[in-house]
Amino acid sequence: MRVKKILSRIILVILILGIVAGAVWVLDWLAVIDVRKTAGKIPVVGKMISAEEVKDDKKDDKKDGKEAPPNPLEEENKKLKEQVQRLEKQAGEMAKQLEIVNTEKQDLLEERETLQGTLASMKSLQEQQEGAEVSYQKLAEYYTEMKPEAAVNIMNNLADDVTIGILQYLDNEQTAKILSAMEPEKAAGIVDQMKQ
Repeated sequence: MRVKKILSRIILVILILGIVAGAVWVLDWLAVIDVRKTAGKIPVVGKMISAEEVKDDKKDDKKDGKEAPPNPLEEENKKLKEQVQRLEKQAGEMAKQLEIVNTEKQDLLEERETLQGTLASMKSLQEQQEGAEVSYQKLAEYYTEMKPEAAVNIMNNLADDVTIGILQYLDNEQTAKILSAMEPEKAAGIVDQMKQ
């Protein structure tokens, strides 16, 4: 009798386990629960299920329209990749802007050098003109002491611009005497140039 009781209990436990296994199988088949994934979380049973079966289950889930819950590390990795792409794009744009600025800087430096050269030549020209004015003033002092005929004889051998420079520093009376002593054509040319 005792053996019958034990045997009946064993059969009852086996039947209950069979009913539970059948119910789990039906729920898995209906995609209500994922037995492999759930069993994979149990320490001893999880080691029995291979990683390939779990991967196959993930593929099957995607085919069935179910997606596995998002992995926070994958989401963070995706965000970081997007941020890196944005930063690389910004770096590329900044490099282009820097290139433009460097080109403009080079153009400005070249323009500055040109302007400095122009300024130096203008200063040199100004110094020459100032030197010429001093020379004309000194020459005018000599011509003031001369008679108009003697001054005209010398001025006939000078360039017109030198003659004009000297005449500018003479008083009007002396200039008139010298111009009247010159040949009319030369005097007319000098007066015409003095007007300009």
